[in-house]
Amino acid sequence: MNLIGVEAQNFEAYKNNLVSLYIDTFSSGKSFQYHSEEETAAYLQSIFNVGYGVFAMEENKIVGAILLTPLSFDRRLPEEIAREYAINRSVYVAEMMVEKSKQGQGIGKKLLNHFLENADRNKYNHAFIRVWIENETAVSLYKKMGFEICAKLVQPKLLADKSAIFDFEKVYLQQRLC
Repeated sequence: MNLIGVEAQNFEAYKNNLVSLYIDTFSSGKSFQYHSEEETAAYLQSIFNVGYGVFAMEENKIVGAILLTPLSFDRRLPEEIAREYAINRSVYVAEMMVEKSKQGQGIGKKLLNHFLENADRNKYNHAFIRVWIENETAVSLYKKMGFEICAKLVQPKLLADKSAIFDFEKVYLQQRLC
């Protein structure tokens, strides 16, 4: 497995693979949310319009990804974070995902380590990530990596089968970078 940085200019070459990984990651299991290919592709493009990604690759396939933007990208940012932290000096892990069959193999930790080791500390003072509170594995990893819970958010989501909307409680975690 190798890690590669992906910027807006080369996102198109990875777009279909990343869309599939995103939908597979967030449309099954306990989270079971609906995501259309078109909306997902547009959302991922919006991330690359202002940010970048680091992909874990195996045999020319994305098996994990961390997608990073300025914190201002997060349209649901809780007011207490906006009050307490310098938004323009904060980086946001907009998405982090690992292929289901590869989870538990340290890929997420490698991606997060790579990001934290290479974050531009001249540009950013803090890093933020938002995660579903019931994703105990991810919450535990982020805490082990030095992140601390700083806020909560309840977000309505559509079930993958489109049968109902449910409340999805997420937590924000932050880490000081400098």
